[in-house]
Amino acid sequence: MPATIRDIAKRLGISVSTVSYALNGGPRPVPEEVRRRVLEVARELDYRPNRLARSMVTGKTETIAVVPPMVTRNMLRSPYIHAMLSSIADAVGEHGYDILLHTSAAPMDDVDLVQSLLSGKVDGIVLIAPLSTSRVPEEIRRRNVPCVVISARVEGLPCVCADNTAGIFAAMDWLCAHGHRSFGFIGGPPAFYDARQRLLAFRWYLEEHRLPLRSEWIAEGDFTAGGAVAGARAMLNSPERPTAILAANDEMAAGALQAAQELGLRVPEDLSVVGFDDTPFARVLSPRLSTIRQPLEQMATEAVGMLMTWMEQRERPVEEERKLPTELVLRESTAPAPGLSSQQQGGNTP
Repeated sequence: MPATIRDIAKRLGISVSTVSYALNGGPRPVPEEVRRRVLEVARELDYRPNRLARSMVTGKTETIAVVPPMVTRNMLRSPYIHAMLSSIADAVGEHGYDILLHTSAAPMDDVDLVQSLLSGKVDGIVLIAPLSTSRVPEEIRRRNVPCVVISARVEGLPCVCADNTAGIFAAMDWLCAHGHRSFGFIGGPPAFYDARQRLLAFRWYLEEHRLPLRSEWIAEGDFTAGGAVAGARAMLNSPERPTAILAANDEMAAGALQAAQELGLRVPEDLSVVGFDDTPFARVLSPRLSTIRQPLEQMATEAVGMLMTWMEQRERPVEEERKLPTELVLRESTAPAPGLSSQQQGGNTP
């Protein structure tokens, strides 16, 4: 039979309430020596706390709600979402908390969604890539619930993002240094912050370096491989085609690889392809995908740390945005531009 706080109290000859205060850190103070003895006996008896009972004492559920962007039913299959959820669960677990994954099979009004979240009696919320059209962040902020946002910039809430601009610039620098001068881009839905930032960085780079920006070489995808194939095919089927395609995530880069294969183009000999995220998905494609790595584990750890600080100090962090560095990871889907001589392959950026 599992040990209870009554067993600990009986062993030490103290009251049950004193044991409870020692284990839960309050609400009444306990001398440090008593607390130390309680914890020792708890370990000896292999005591496992009753989370519901502890919640009644501390007013905390030790549960964090995690809300991914449920744009489609298949969103949870996204390699990025899957990797981020796993990283958040690990980070939350390090603090002794559980996660409550909030998804909805049917469309839900933003106000109803927030009420549903809070009815679950969670201590804090992590929003993953909320849409710019969503009122959920505003409703959470209005209720003053501890909340941290990942992969989006939301006014009034602390956010953790990857440096999208630096990532796109690093990829473009490498491609330009290896002779590429014509570029296509497959972006994500503009309601996503990352999608907007990555397309903006791509346009900015071309403008700064006086490279051609052709509207027919820019396609909008939906962050899935299937949703990127048509746009990539249209670019590659034109009389003039880009020698390199950047995609706003790894899945859409896979769609570009598929379109190239259908048209008989070799990657990377005829076309270079670069993704974004560096999820495990990028390493199993053929050819293996060059991509811009987001530090997903670090993003989750930083976000959860900010949330825990808010919950413990009962005050929103002063820091509005924490931007983490990206890294260009070169694999087999990129090469010098077609027709470039060996002497030219180490060229400089324009």
